[in-house]
Amino acid sequence: MNDFLKMSKTLGIVVAILMVVLGALIFFAPMFAAQMIMWFFIIGLIIYGAFHIILFANSEIKNGWSLTAGIMATLLGILLIFSDPLSRASTLAFMLAFITLTTGMNQITAASVMKKQGSPGTGWLLASGIINVLLSIFFIFNPFVMLLGFGIIAGVYLIFGGIALFAECMSTHML
Repeated sequence: MNDFLKMSKTLGIVVAILMVVLGALIFFAPMFAAQMIMWFFIIGLIIYGAFHIILFANSEIKNGWSLTAGIMATLLGILLIFSDPLSRASTLAFMLAFITLTTGMNQITAASVMKKQGSPGTGWLLASGIINVLLSIFFIFNPFVMLLGFGIIAGVYLIFGGIALFAECMSTHML
């Protein structure tokens, strides 16, 4: 168990450093970062959709929801390729808002469970979860304002998230 904790701590520190570096890069080139993220999102949607369609076709157990999700994701990706930049941007804004919301709720839940188990360092995880939920509410109600400041918000988020992850990893005690 000690080796697992040591490996997790090391991996967490590496990820934290990468988050800070990526955050700084996005902060200083926000428009380029936003465009790249939009295209990665579109490509990811198409790959995700194709994967589910292929999985449905090759599976012995047919799950209609999986096929539906695959078709919808593929169609959304194709529609976004041919849509105007404003539509792509607003779709990205809402997707980021809901991803941030679910991440924040997951972090708050994990912090609560960890605290009940007596784990140290849950305050950073709880704080990160609360920040994510608040940020998602801002994104949902101000998608175009969010898009204007996407680079700044994403850069700052990654930098502070990386710092919080680093602090969390450093506060983890080995057994």
